[in-house]
Amino acid sequence: MKTAEAIRLLKPYTIWVLAPHLESEDPNIQHYYDFTQSIKEYTAVFAELELEWKWQPVTMNDYKKVISDIATSNTGKTPLVLNLCDGDEVNGTPGVSVIHELDKHQLIYTGSDVHFYNLTTSKIPMKKAFDKAGVSTAAWRVITGKKGSTRGICERVGTPLIIKPAVSGGSMGVSVKNVVNNEEELLARVEELNNGYHGWNLLADGLFVEQYITGPEFTTFITGSFDDPTYCKVYEPVHRVFHHSLPDNEKFLSFDRLWEIYDNETPMPENENFYEYTSVAPALIPDLKKLSLEAYAACGGKGYTRIDIRMDQNTGKLYMLEANAQCGLSEDENYTSIGAILKVSGVSFTSVIAEILRDALRRSVTRNKPARKTKRKQPSKPAVAVK
Repeated sequence: MKTAEAIRLLKPYTIWVLAPHLESEDPNIQHYYDFTQSIKEYTAVFAELELEWKWQPVTMNDYKKVISDIATSNTGKTPLVLNLCDGDEVNGTPGVSVIHELDKHQLIYTGSDVHFYNLTTSKIPMKKAFDKAGVSTAAWRVITGKKGSTRGICERVGTPLIIKPAVSGGSMGVSVKNVVNNEEELLARVEELNNGYHGWNLLADGLFVEQYITGPEFTTFITGSFDDPTYCKVYEPVHRVFHHSLPDNEKFLSFDRLWEIYDNETPMPENENFYEYTSVAPALIPDLKKLSLEAYAACGGKGYTRIDIRMDQNTGKLYMLEANAQCGLSEDENYTSIGAILKVSGVSFTSVIAEILRDALRRSVTRNKPARKTKRKQPSKPAVAVK
């Protein structure tokens, strides 16, 4: 979306950026919710778009008042909410409740609707949606709390397995120890995950295992809504290339290495990057985009999403890992893969934020359209074409 067009379209609006806030004394949790970089980026974006805006932290304790105040604000312009809240609400960070409240006040907002958010917050309903729609995804099983629920699971799914918390943002609870090759390793790691992480509950919707796909990893980005294909756009995919020193069973986004915390894992040699992004072979791009759209549609995707995909290095088959509603947005690839995707796509951060805001405006027209009243049946009249 061109800047001049965006300036004209968005001029009647004041942008409220809702950002999740969590009070914590734990430095690892504080690091995870540090938005210093985001504030700098949005300051530049809205200066370029010549928009009035406000950065508004929101918690589980004050989200209702914050949203009510936005709805009744008197700035002379219509409020348009850029909703960055992505919490699971189990551990105190706001998420779907914010969307419910925005709907209640009939505010215009970006990002996921309630359905897409709920379906992707827990990976279990998301995996079920992939299976139902026939989207290619790795074999998987839920680990229940029942005694013996892990018995035979390695044989049924196929090793190596990777254990994942069903509810986990930013790879929370995902370690190199999560890749296991037998039931003994599986049971030991499950017991550790049951204890949580720095007081953070990792069992909000339980655990599941899926077959660990050995091979390259790709990520894509989609803006728009699955049921509005004219404006639903898949950007150029990127290849996430993990450091060459890592064995295959450590080439994935573990929490320690992703966030450079290193409680239990080691940094890369010579302090090199954990991974780099490169462009994708042209012949593979159509298949990655097609699988991404299939997954987005299977989940009822709205707003925008980041899609993660693996390719089996032996067969070349692509497997959907997950769709991330309310994924992190940044032009800096050191913070999120979206930055790398925008770079290879030749799209500025300002342009993509404008596109996300425009999607919110399009959706609001449909969402707030009054229901048509049922009328008494009248005699038929000649049809009139609507232009």
